[in-house]
Amino acid sequence: MTPSGVNVSSDPQLTTGKRIVFAAITLVLLLGLIEVVLRMTGAAETCSSQYANLDVWACDPILGFKLNPKKLVSDDLPINRAGFRTTNEFGPKNPAVYRVLALGDSCTFGIITRQIFEYIPVPYPQRLEQLVLENEGPGKVEVLNAGVPGYNSSHGLMLMRTKLRRLQPDLVTVRFGWNDHFMGKEVRAGGEPVNVIARGLQDLLLRTSLYPFVRRLDLEVQAWRAPKHRPTLADIPKEWKPIVPMDEYKRNLRRIAEIARARGAEVWFLTAPHAFLTDENRGQYDKFPNAASARALLAFNAIPTFDRLIEIHESYAAATREVGADIGVPIVDMEQLYREHASEHLYSSYDVPHPTQEGHDLEAQALFDRLVAKGIVKPEPPRPLSALDRVSGS
Repeated sequence: MTPSGVNVSSDPQLTTGKRIVFAAITLVLLLGLIEVVLRMTGAAETCSSQYANLDVWACDPILGFKLNPKKLVSDDLPINRAGFRTTNEFGPKNPAVYRVLALGDSCTFGIITRQIFEYIPVPYPQRLEQLVLENEGPGKVEVLNAGVPGYNSSHGLMLMRTKLRRLQPDLVTVRFGWNDHFMGKEVRAGGEPVNVIARGLQDLLLRTSLYPFVRRLDLEVQAWRAPKHRPTLADIPKEWKPIVPMDEYKRNLRRIAEIARARGAEVWFLTAPHAFLTDENRGQYDKFPNAASARALLAFNAIPTFDRLIEIHESYAAATREVGADIGVPIVDMEQLYREHASEHLYSSYDVPHPTQEGHDLEAQALFDRLVAKGIVKPEPPRPLSALDRVSGS
């Protein structure tokens, strides 16, 4: 008591401040505990959506969907735990090895469609690594195939910000386009804020398990409320509308390059060719509708003709070249390369987007030649002349 008889042993403002601090500490500890539990259980890595019941994909809280290793893995098709086509997990980089990271869709993963999906035995990222191995032996270059069927440039951007952020590649190749201008619902990664401050905050959240868990809860609610049936032609809009509009596609390419360069990597953009560049398919639009996969490609994207499909696709290829020229990213123009090799069997007569094994070999050789030009690998030794070569040259 003071002489005046007033009790001042407690300060109301100080008490309120202490309560706020105590509540904040409690909240941080609680969130920390939840974070530890989520990391231990993996509860933030799974979710329910329309993709959970398909044979190829599983739900992913951040990317929307991912490959399902449990349903895909086999001796002929190795898939690592992160859902990428490789026999190895993506781990720390050996400083002595030149690491190439190949971003892309099913054309990078290695799929071809006839009446059903089939897998390319050696997709171009793996074939590129083989070429270096055959020429220089092991330990010089490694190529990580980060292509995933169904992914578009928004997925590539989000992969660079999440699953692939610690890989320290020396080179990132980027091959998107098809799935950007196709239609779809909920087939894109979570959006990146345009605002720099909001994007920085999201970058911090993406390093936690709590953030994807909250997104998982949202997806669970959406899946619970959604109709329980697979999409049919009746569900498809009657007018084409790309899942990733052109402006956003360009922005995604810029951001992928920006992130890769900030981590010390060089970036190459690859254009995506199509079947009608080859002699055996050029102008042969009438035979493609007889193949189920080609017919479905038009129907499920509300595109009336193959002429219109190619017009759309080539506009995205042109945008790839435009962005590359604007920000100084080299273009590996696979579309032009296919024109130069049009007489070869680079596409089947069933599939418009996906090259054959010969196409993958051609793309790998083009990338290998670029590495030679940069001095990363030595040129291939001259090929011995065959008897036919000797006769022709005599």
